[in-house]
Amino acid sequence: MKLESKIFLLSVAVLGALASINLVLSAQEYSGMEMNLTISQPICIEISGNYSTGILFTNTTTIGEQYAITEMDKLNNATANYWGPSGGTEYWIRACSGNTINVTAYHCACDDLVCKSGSCAVGVDKLYVSYLSDAGGVGWANATTATGVPNSPPDTTNYYFPGPDSYQMVGGKLEPEGDEQYVYLRYWIDPRPDSAPSGVYNTTYKVRAVEITTDPGTCTC
Repeated sequence: MKLESKIFLLSVAVLGALASINLVLSAQEYSGMEMNLTISQPICIEISGNYSTGILFTNTTTIGEQYAITEMDKLNNATANYWGPSGGTEYWIRACSGNTINVTAYHCACDDLVCKSGSCAVGVDKLYVSYLSDAGGVGWANATTATGVPNSPPDTTNYYFPGPDSYQMVGGKLEPEGDEQYVYLRYWIDPRPDSAPSGVYNTTYKVRAVEITTDPGTCTC
């Protein structure tokens, strides 16, 4: 009987130990784990048909059609500057209605204007997009309405390309809907240098939109 009692007491002790282990496990917890979520909102912009065709410069006064520039010491119009109704510009960028957030629009010139054909040296002779003192360059202006830019090139402006591959903000807050959905632009060129030989010069430009307050990065074309 004593042996049986000892076995019984041992069994009770084992069961008591297991109960103690289960009690400890039932109180166990983990903390400090990370909960992470990444959201990417879609961003969409549209540009006008004339803008997607290109910025084509013409002589000082001609609108709607490109002619060779002969006045090298003046600001010459882009063809669509005043081509719209009541002299409105046909260069615009618009935020898509499907956006759920506000976006900022930028543009950049990918390079200087380089000789493509003519008596100029192809790929060598250049017209510079950056503005240097009063020597010339490519200028631009923007507005929230098509007719909101003066009907003549500005005499002084900060709106000149600083050089190739540099983004400039053209629309600080483009909303999906409403008055701030559009930004309208006009462009002019005072060719530099004045002594550039005759020919066709061109470069490409880029338009980029990012979420408002986001850095657009470096322009790469």
